[in-house]
Amino acid sequence: MMRPQEDIVRKLLGLAAAALLATGGAALAEWPEKPVKLIVPFQAGGTSDQMARVLQAGAQESGALSQPITIVNVGGHYSIGSRRVMEAEPDGYTFLIIHIALMGGEGTGALDFGWRDFEPVAGAGEFCLAPMVRKDSGIDSVEQLLAKAKDEPDTLIFGANLGAINHLAGLMLQEQNPGAKFRFVQIGGGTANFTALTGAQTNATVLSGAEVVNFTLLPDGSENPEAQIKPLAYTGAERFDGLPDLPTMAEEGYDMQFCVKSWVFAPKDTPQEAIDGFAAAMEAATETDRYQKFITDKGFADVFLKGEALQQDLESTWTAIEPIAKLATQK
Repeated sequence: MMRPQEDIVRKLLGLAAAALLATGGAALAEWPEKPVKLIVPFQAGGTSDQMARVLQAGAQESGALSQPITIVNVGGHYSIGSRRVMEAEPDGYTFLIIHIALMGGEGTGALDFGWRDFEPVAGAGEFCLAPMVRKDSGIDSVEQLLAKAKDEPDTLIFGANLGAINHLAGLMLQEQNPGAKFRFVQIGGGTANFTALTGAQTNATVLSGAEVVNFTLLPDGSENPEAQIKPLAYTGAERFDGLPDLPTMAEEGYDMQFCVKSWVFAPKDTPQEAIDGFAAAMEAATETDRYQKFITDKGFADVFLKGEALQQDLESTWTAIEPIAKLATQK
């Protein structure tokens, strides 16, 4: 028979062991316990990849994460990398960085999934666009551009990357004057469209504010006399610092804003601890000098969203993009 003293000791040891196991279990459950993967569904070198890498470096510099972030580039169509994250184990160690293309793909039917199939984590950085024409076009305003597109539908060639950001922006632009219709042609991204417009292969396109500065201004900020293209307006809520004399679309009388953020998502049902932790790491990264220099050089607005503000941004962006994206499928 066990003596009373032995029974007490046994119970105390049992309680101590249980407490130790509980403590050990809690420690193992703390996030993150291993490196975190950030999937970029594009090849290395593009804007999304650059944003991912500056956030990666900023998170490390800030000490916001106890584990490193590993960037994984998935080439091919962006649906491949996005799907990989959507179907990943929701364990808090796989995230996706992407922009409005995710909504564009859903709206056009190019994707059989969309942003609501993920858990929103964070939004960072923002750039807006400027409709562009040649200086010798005889077009000096958005009003004149849209009037010509309405009077002569399908004759103004609009350079774009079909189904992507500049295509969606062009569609939204033509909707500002019912009946206006551009002829969208596949050109590519900013540099390709600059070349095509300069060479008169196209009549119009859109470029980011930073691209406009790069392609049309000299290093001292004065106009480059050799530049053969010009911006007509800016699609941001406020004027772009790099182009202070360029009016916004609202100032020109149009209810149009078209700006692009980098969004970070996680697989559905990812633990809230991981979502909050990664969002905090991204926010800390945006406060580093490295990140601030990056967005200044790129002409991005210093925007960071998480939680309810992020959810509202996603919903309002989808409300604006969905009907425009559907137009991209119409002939």
